[in-house]
Amino acid sequence: MSDFVINELLTEKPVEETIKIYSKIADNFSEVVKGSEYFFPQIIVKEFSKLNLPRDIKILDVAAGTGNVGKLLHDLGYTNIDALDGCKEMLNHAKKMNGVYKNFIISLVKADSKLPIEDNEYDSALISGATCPAHIDVDAYKEIIRIVKPGGIIGWIKEDDAILGRNSERYRNGFYQKSLKQYDNKWVPINGYDPKVIPNATLGKPGDVYFFKVL
Repeated sequence: MSDFVINELLTEKPVEETIKIYSKIADNFSEVVKGSEYFFPQIIVKEFSKLNLPRDIKILDVAAGTGNVGKLLHDLGYTNIDALDGCKEMLNHAKKMNGVYKNFIISLVKADSKLPIEDNEYDSALISGATCPAHIDVDAYKEIIRIVKPGGIIGWIKEDDAILGRNSERYRNGFYQKSLKQYDNKWVPINGYDPKVIPNATLGKPGDVYFFKVL
């Protein structure tokens, strides 16, 4: 299963091709996750809760998939969560979680297109496992920044560069970290999360957790 994740999901290709893969595996996505020792949703929600933000803030679960992050947030008492994903088949599973999400938005996060969301709409946006090749490109982060209010929090967890760099030059030699510099005038890192490295996050490897406050 780890070979499938690395060689199929995490290999450079148009994001539209990635969506086709998710459409096919949506019904058994939980089995794919289980076989990959994938703990990203649990980790990002745990770290987010440490920020002690009000439970009624408006949160966008970006690349929500089948709703694992939303379910964990809801279990902790967060009550105002929307789900965004480019794969309707994945979101169909998230919709089965009654009471977790208020709204569902089907859209890709791309640098050259605008999300169907107003400016400054959310207090926070969280991304679990989609800041990687063939998913959400760094250049598209500007759209996430646009829809989060000044003072709001954007957070994500990504695979270690040792994993992502196998099939993408953009995750080698510190290139990813350098690419974030384009947003230095848009946000500031939360102390300790630039990134915070969490061991055994997926595939037996570390995961990198980032949190930024929008300016």
